[in-house]
Amino acid sequence: MKALVNVLLRLIEIARILGLDNRDLKNAEDFLMHNEFGLCFDTVITQMYEYDIEIDSEFYESISKIGESMDLKQESYSFMKDLIRDESNIPKSLKDELTKIIAGLIE
Repeated sequence: MKALVNVLLRLIEIARILGLDNRDLKNAEDFLMHNEFGLCFDTVITQMYEYDIEIDSEFYESISKIGESMDLKQESYSFMKDLIRDESNIPKSLKDELTKIIAGLIE
């Protein structure tokens, strides 16, 4: 359970870096504090989708791994594929920061 909490905290932090609204981040953190892992995960990815926050394929892979670890059906998070943008369009500074955080998700 501690590993899942850490992975979800990293997911929230990446969402923060990518520009998810503070209110949505706070909601996700509150769900996490109350061991509502599914609601935490769903809040982050649903709100990122609603706000069209672009992601890269590595971030999608992290989402997928989290979903699998939570025994979620792929259909519950596969909509996030729509947000994947061409990696050549990600600013280098953002890509470097995300690479560090994503590497921590995979550990």
